[in-house]
Amino acid sequence: MRLPIAAVFVALLVGCNQQGAADLAVCKSDLARSQTDLTAAKTAQTAAEQKVSGLEQQVAALNLQLTQMQAAADAAAAAKAEEKTPKAKTGAKKTAAPAAQQAQPEPTRPPPAPMTKEQRRKVGF
Repeated sequence: MRLPIAAVFVALLVGCNQQGAADLAVCKSDLARSQTDLTAAKTAQTAAEQKVSGLEQQVAALNLQLTQMQAAADAAAAAKAEEKTPKAKTGAKKTAAPAAQQAQPEPTRPPPAPMTKEQRRKVGF
């Protein structure tokens, strides 16, 4: 009686051992796949950080360029304003007459005459 029980017990142990080995192989495969995914994610993160760094440098350079352009535009506007100031003093008499002509209001037109019955029929009123 002991022999059949021992045989069944050994068979169960062998079956469990085979199942355990198969489970271990699956776990190792999953671990290897996860490690590969992790490595790929780290590589992608490093590439993204480098791209961000490059874009930040580009933004800083463009901000500097914008500041320089605004300063140049302000200087040009100031120079243009200084040019207009002397001309405005010498040309004040010449511009006064056209300004007076422009200030006159337009002559008012009389309202249109009411339509006759015949005109209303043609138009469709």
